[in-house]
Amino acid sequence: MAHYIVTATVLNKRRSIPASLPDDGSIVEKVAKGFEFDGQEVDVANVPNPSLGKWYQDAAGFFYSGSGVVPFTSAAPVTLDAAKIKAATGSTLNNAQKFLPYITAACTKYHINTPIRQLCFLAQLGHESAGLFFTEELASGRAYEGRTDLGNTHPGDGIRYKGRGLIQITGRGNYQWLGTDFGEDFVNNPPLLGGKNIDVCSPQQLKYAALSAGWFWNNRALNAIADNINIHTSIEERPNLDHFKLITRKINGGYNGLSDRVSRYKNGVAAFV
Repeated sequence: MAHYIVTATVLNKRRSIPASLPDDGSIVEKVAKGFEFDGQEVDVANVPNPSLGKWYQDAAGFFYSGSGVVPFTSAAPVTLDAAKIKAATGSTLNNAQKFLPYITAACTKYHINTPIRQLCFLAQLGHESAGLFFTEELASGRAYEGRTDLGNTHPGDGIRYKGRGLIQITGRGNYQWLGTDFGEDFVNNPPLLGGKNIDVCSPQQLKYAALSAGWFWNNRALNAIADNINIHTSIEERPNLDHFKLITRKINGGYNGLSDRVSRYKNGVAAFV
């Protein structure tokens, strides 16, 4: 398979190639510019209407119009180790070692493979999980009840689909999309994404806590934003800070905990330069 990146501002991710456009029926979700995926070009004989041009299919079986996709070659992977993870997340060395194989797998799968991408990713994970400790939101989730924007359409969905994973995946809709991409039933087994904290998580829960964070990062095209940050100059100077704040807003919906996220970045930067 080849590696591709979305160049359109917004592109539809579809379960099938439509016979004509516009066609909203096959849309699963929308992905942003900078979203990356592994896949292959669809043989022209399998495109229902040749006038629609090229189409690409990702490894999970979803389709993207070629008008918004180009081949992309990532930089050579940067090796992670427990010391780097500890430095950038503010975790204990023990927690960093536990998560090392799973965070490494997430970084490999979602091409979080340059020093600045990894540093930004880990600093954000460190804040969201309090140093790779919590894998489930401390609040009950009751505040999400009835949030149709999160796909919470059934009584009890708010609590059942509270935030889980190293970046808090929240809401029935996100659990469903994640499950479709991973081939797992997170809707009927939400704790697969994380169980309270690292001390009580099974290896499978640790795996999906990390992979789901990579999935979230990729779906919001955060690699592309991190690439704009100059790791050799202060994160507190512009435009670095503006880009880091944008990453924070796309994760948090605002700037909650920004100073802590910046602090974790600063504490980790020496390990990545």
